[in-house]
Amino acid sequence: MVDEGPVRGQVWEYIAGSHQFRVLIVSNDEYNDRPDIEALGLLVPRRTPDPAMGDLAPIMAAGDPLPGSAALVAHSMRLLRSGLRRNLGFVSNATLSAVEDGLRDFLVLP
Repeated sequence: MVDEGPVRGQVWEYIAGSHQFRVLIVSNDEYNDRPDIEALGLLVPRRTPDPAMGDLAPIMAAGDPLPGSAALVAHSMRLLRSGLRRNLGFVSNATLSAVEDGLRDFLVLP
């Protein structure tokens, strides 16, 4: 269990019931610091992403915690603090920017 709130751009191992996931935190740090609000993360699957997903699955770069993996923009999860197990590190600014672009496109935001 984590004592501090997760930080935007971090990749975590996350446990929910008997399932283990890897997630990229995308919610705003102002909310992540509040214990009464669940963080929002995107699923980072272990399998290689389908290139046809394009902007909906930005690929993590060589310097990112899981290079070659992708954050699936269409697969968001509400994350309980108790499920956050191990911080794997931060993605690069370029990767986070690509994720933000994908989220804006998926949610039709300006």
